[in-house]
Amino acid sequence: MLIRIFLLINFFISLSLYSQNKTDEYIDNYSDLAIKEMNLYNIPASITLAQAILESGNGESRLAVEGKNHFGIKCHNWKGNKIYADDDEKNECFRSYASVSQSYNDHSLFLIENKRYASLFLLNISDYKAWAKGLKKAGYATNPKYDKLLIDLIEKYNLSKFDKGANNKTKIYFAHSYGLPYLVGSGLYIDNKSEIFSAEINTSFYLSESNISYHYKLTDRFYAGGGLGVLYMPAFEDKFYPHIQSELIFNYNSLLFKLGSQFIFGDVKYNIIPFFRITYLPY
Repeated sequence: MLIRIFLLINFFISLSLYSQNKTDEYIDNYSDLAIKEMNLYNIPASITLAQAILESGNGESRLAVEGKNHFGIKCHNWKGNKIYADDDEKNECFRSYASVSQSYNDHSLFLIENKRYASLFLLNISDYKAWAKGLKKAGYATNPKYDKLLIDLIEKYNLSKFDKGANNKTKIYFAHSYGLPYLVGSGLYIDNKSEIFSAEINTSFYLSESNISYHYKLTDRFYAGGGLGVLYMPAFEDKFYPHIQSELIFNYNSLLFKLGSQFIFGDVKYNIIPFFRITYLPY
């Protein structure tokens, strides 16, 4: 009996930690968008983030995944793409977007252009409690505890810090990579939200390489860039060869999926080496 109780407690603790980690990842991925919208429309970034976390289930709801709709906004007079899902009633119409950034921007416009939310913009931008209560009073959601849910999220994850402006915190990671033709690797990564700088060493049984690279953000999840490095191929010749590389990165939560090519200088058998790597960054 005690073992069952212990396992049950452990299950709920693990579930709680998983959920918190997902929320932290969501905040890390989208806090810049919330700040951008705040600077454009004077909507507290903390409120935007809390609504997005709650409405989208940390970006994992069907509306968020398939329709990029992170705020549960229904069609109303929407003329764009649509997605249907059960809510207060069955098979209701929701707005569908081409990107998450479009969803964030439409959320701002939805609040600004609807008269029932006009009183919100008379509030202090730093008073997230008043904004949460105002959203509930204006009928943004039918949940009678909607304001409390928003306030709890803001205070649990300290989202009010984003109401102060730019989120320029640079993070440094030491991470491992796995892929082909380089089986394993390790490196140092510097992420400042819009750019990723890296210094890596990758190796396999017959060739090794090291590089310094720079990548810039294209969209919410895609980065592009390149770098310089040296290649060592002991299986063919005991020499070092310089190379340049181009690379496309898809950032999915804590995983970087990298696809690129290295262009080798020198008298070697293969002047182009395509590669694929997966790198885990512990956000």
